[in-house]
Amino acid sequence: MRQSACTTGYARLTPPQARVVLALIALAIALGTAVALAPTPGGSLAPHAAGAGDVALYRAEVDRIHNGEGYYQAAAAELTARGYPTRSVFNWRTPLPMWLLGKLPTAGWGRALLGAMSLALVLMAFEALAREEKYPGGSALAQPPSAVASDLHGRKRLCHPPPLFCPAVCALLLTGPLQLTILGDVFVMPVLWAGVLIGLSVCAYGLGRSGWGVAFGLAALFFRELALPYCLLCVALAWRQAERTERAAWTLGLLAWLLFFVLHCWHVAELIGVGARAHRLSWIHCGGAEFVIATTRMNAYLLVLPPWVTALYLVVAMVGLGGWSTPLGTRIGLSTCLYLAAFAVVGQSFNQYWGLLVAPLLCFGIARFPAALGDLWRAAFRRPVCA
Repeated sequence: MRQSACTTGYARLTPPQARVVLALIALAIALGTAVALAPTPGGSLAPHAAGAGDVALYRAEVDRIHNGEGYYQAAAAELTARGYPTRSVFNWRTPLPMWLLGKLPTAGWGRALLGAMSLALVLMAFEALAREEKYPGGSALAQPPSAVASDLHGRKRLCHPPPLFCPAVCALLLTGPLQLTILGDVFVMPVLWAGVLIGLSVCAYGLGRSGWGVAFGLAALFFRELALPYCLLCVALAWRQAERTERAAWTLGLLAWLLFFVLHCWHVAELIGVGARAHRLSWIHCGGAEFVIATTRMNAYLLVLPPWVTALYLVVAMVGLGGWSTPLGTRIGLSTCLYLAAFAVVGQSFNQYWGLLVAPLLCFGIARFPAALGDLWRAAFRRPVCA
């Protein structure tokens, strides 16, 4: 059955199934809170800024490029001077983000550009969710019959939050992770650009603009290779939906990126010295729930709140995404799950800023939570559901 704007996938559960899901949600909240409150020797749950050391590094590289140096010369000089491990190619960022920022008239132009992209993301997210609710023109006055049900006295009542509640809440929540785009020099971080571009990509798909979805996704990949899982997921979805043009666009774009990355590795190999230092720990760190919660904190609001709030936020977001089975919801839900599963295994404690990749996507889950919880509660206790 095709899901309407009024229902979520949880509405199809039987009472026993719904009660089990509610119990699992309560258990996840309890376990997440326990992890967040437990002492952490590595301090990975501490509310660091989004990679303060890396921000200074990237800003220095941008300044050198602005003064006429090449990217690889600037990166080699700054990485060595600041004591960064340089033996692995993955410690060297690809040149596009810093080169682009370094070629702009001033650094403020880069901040303004990223800020404009963030504003576009908020507007596109609102429009995509409003269209999904199927209110003509996004109007709250055009409420479909399925959005209401009668109580025992025959009075009409809303089955779910009022029209445009979800789009408005999502737009408001997006200001949390997107505030970082205009905070100090954080805009120089490639992963922040990649996260905004991934958000623009999923919203473009939600608006039926698959071409723009491909373009934004590939741009994210060229800014940071950590966008590769999202791109591969989009390729898989295109194959599943038999979208030949989209598959071809993704294939050509990925081949172009592969050539770009091979050339990057070739340039880096020439600069790695014999005594180059490597990381003491492996990237396969298996940080589990602790690291996942740390990555979730990459949100201006969560950074100033206690860690247990982040644990609650994460569970609530995943519940909201879990019941959202429309094409847009499936794309966002799978992307989020893919990254969070990877973060549970890969990444060291100082890589918590990787959470900037999925921070915008989690906002969609929070916005969908009231409808999800309402359907779960009605399914568990046999209350009326929307037709």
